[in-house]
Amino acid sequence: MRRYIPDYSDEGISRDRYLELLHFCRQYRDWKMQADSYLGAGAQKYDPMPHGEGAVSDPTQTAMLKREQYRAKIDLVDQAIAAAGAEWKTALLMNVCYGRPYYQISPVVMPTSKRTAYYEAKRLFFIALDRLKGAD
Repeated sequence: MRRYIPDYSDEGISRDRYLELLHFCRQYRDWKMQADSYLGAGAQKYDPMPHGEGAVSDPTQTAMLKREQYRAKIDLVDQAIAAAGAEWKTALLMNVCYGRPYYQISPVVMPTSKRTAYYEAKRLFFIALDRLKGAD
């Protein structure tokens, strides 16, 4: 099935930038799993042996820093969703982040049955994400 790629060139988002932002969002599930995996990081037993330079001496701190990196990306997507309208959060997550097509999203999670309202929220989401993410 051919996928439709919307045209956001009026907002300064090229086709390639749109695909970059879309694939950035598709990693949302992986980020959540990775961030959760670092929650139970335990301390390491003390080892009196010398280690090479640059060796990590505190695995708990390393796990916390990695978790914060994933949480920063998750928060970036959540901020863009909030800019598009918090009532669209579940629908946008299902469509943009998890890849579910619009017609498979349950009407229960939609604040309105108007399709154009959903696509406007999706457009606002990508505009906000483009601004928040910057040029990398």
